[in-house]
Amino acid sequence: MSKLNVCLRHISEVFLYEYYCLGDDEYEISEEDILTPYKTKAKELLLSGDYAKAQQEWLSAHLENPVDMEAILGIILCCKQLGDSEGEYSYTTESYNYCCTRAELAAYYRNLGWYYLEKYKPEVAAACYLYSKYFEDSQQADAELEFLEKAIGKKVADKDLDQIQKILKENDIPTEANPVTLALLYKAAQEADEAGDTQQALDCYRMVYDLTADEEVGKIISKIVR
Repeated sequence: MSKLNVCLRHISEVFLYEYYCLGDDEYEISEEDILTPYKTKAKELLLSGDYAKAQQEWLSAHLENPVDMEAILGIILCCKQLGDSEGEYSYTTESYNYCCTRAELAAYYRNLGWYYLEKYKPEVAAACYLYSKYFEDSQQADAELEFLEKAIGKKVADKDLDQIQKILKENDIPTEANPVTLALLYKAAQEADEAGDTQQALDCYRMVYDLTADEEVGKIISKIVR
């Protein structure tokens, strides 16, 4: 049986790929970088406004590395521009498993906000945009909230954290990073550390700390950077 060939470049990607994508197949990591050319072409096509072709390049990149967040976010952007709300939602829900930073988690909630806006669910959309701002402030979220307030004629930004989380939970939207992903990143950090790859270990611990602010992880990071 032939092995899958994937373009993974970091131990965190290896752990995420093996858990979420691999199944019973065998794989090998490609020696050459076949991901970057697709991404470069996709960005060129985005600039020229050819979203359909840009999406094809992002999809090709996604095929080479299914856990690469830049490629998934590129596909989601194109789905929005092409008016494909169900495609956008599908890739957004998939992206949750690969959110390894607060910025990526914020993008996840903003993308959900867009979907619920398209589905005429302003309260859920507002909750998503508001919650995204707890992870990363963004002009996009502010603009969407302003648009929402004008559209429905009432304030949406005056909810507190408990109210926002209640709306998210009622709509089966997670309110924190995926605990399985966090565990995988922590395990990847330990394995990199044991293999003597301090930089990749540090990268993984920093991702966990970024999402959790866990004191013990913070102490490990401090020891490594000393």
